[in-house]
Amino acid sequence: MTKLLFCININIHFNDNVYKKEVLKKVRRKIPTTLTAEEIRKIIDQPNKRCPTGLRNKTILSLVWDSGARVSDITNLKPGNLNISKKEIIIKNGKGGVDRILSFSEYTQDLLKKYKADRPKGEYFFSTLTGNKLDRVYLYSMVRRYAKRVGITKKVGMHTLRHSFALNFYKNSNHDLIRLQRIMGHADIRSTQIYCYMDSTEVKEGLNEFYNKRDGLKPKTLEERIKDLEKELIDLKANL
Repeated sequence: MTKLLFCININIHFNDNVYKKEVLKKVRRKIPTTLTAEEIRKIIDQPNKRCPTGLRNKTILSLVWDSGARVSDITNLKPGNLNISKKEIIIKNGKGGVDRILSFSEYTQDLLKKYKADRPKGEYFFSTLTGNKLDRVYLYSMVRRYAKRVGITKKVGMHTLRHSFALNFYKNSNHDLIRLQRIMGHADIRSTQIYCYMDSTEVKEGLNEFYNKRDGLKPKTLEERIKDLEKELIDLKANL
C-alpha cells in the first residue's frame, strides 16, 4: 500500500511538472518580438520609393507602423475602404468579424497619395505589378530582408510591426488598454493584456518608489530635477 501511494505521488508530481512546463511554453510563445521606434524607422527607410514596388512596400510598412493593422487587413484592403484625405482606413469584417476604423500619419498620407496615383488597377489597393492580390508570405520575407539590411538579427515579420505599434501605443497613451483593444481589433481583451506584461515602465517606477521609501529617501523636487537635467546637458556639451 505504501509502495502504491509512493508511485501515485511520484506520478502526480511528474504530471504536475509536465503541466507547468507546458504552461510556461505557452506563455513564452505568447510574448511577441518587438522593435524600437528607431529600428522600425530604419526598416521603413530601406525601400526605394522611386521604384513602383519600393514605394508600395514603404507605404505598407509605414501604414502598419501607424495603425497596427494586421497583414490580412493590408492584403484585403479595397480602394473604397481607404479615405486618404481623412486619414482613415475602414476595416470591414476583420479577424473575428470585428469592424474598425484606423488612422495614419501625414507622412503615410503623402506616401498613399503617391502610390495611388500610379498603382496598378485591380480589386485590391495594394497589389502586385500586374494587379493581383499580394501574398502574405512575400510581405513577411520583405520585412525580414529589410531588417537584415539594417543589422537586425531578431526573427521579425509583418506582425512584429503590429506588436511594436501596440506596445508603443500602450506606453504612450497612459496605458489605455480599452482603446488599444479597439485599435487592434481584439474580440477578447485578454489578447490585448499581453502588452501590460511587456511594458516594464510601471514595474521600474514602482520599484524606485519602494527603494526610496525603504531607504528613507525623499522624492526629488521639481527644482532638483531641473538641476539634474541642466547638469546632464552640460556634460553632453562637454563630450561633443
